[in-house]
Amino acid sequence: MKKIVTIGDKEYSMKSSAYTQFKYKNDTGRKMLQDIQEITKLGDIESNNVLGEMDDVMEIILRLAYVMIDESDSSQVENFETFLKQTDGIFDNQDWIMDVITLATSPLSRGLQGNPSKGKD
Repeated sequence: MKKIVTIGDKEYSMKSSAYTQFKYKNDTGRKMLQDIQEITKLGDIESNNVLGEMDDVMEIILRLAYVMIDESDSSQVENFETFLKQTDGIFDNQDWIMDVITLATSPLSRGLQGNPSKGKD
């Protein structure tokens, strides 16, 4: 699935496929679905380390965005560091955050929606 997502003041074409989770792991050494699960825990924070956890969440989201931008069209970004340097105003409009999460999980959620018995024990 492809989508145009505006991050700060720039539009990016992003792509999510079955390959995305493997590219994410190759690029970061981390498991994409576990990281997305960490993001969803943000609403349940009861610790004193909220800022530290927010820092981790933003890193996950930005890395996920970079992976999907690179997968869609690698000419849009040179590398992760350059992507961060050219991205200003990421908090001006935060709709892109949910777009990134939704797009990243779309290949998985489409399969579960197509067959209600899948994913059930």
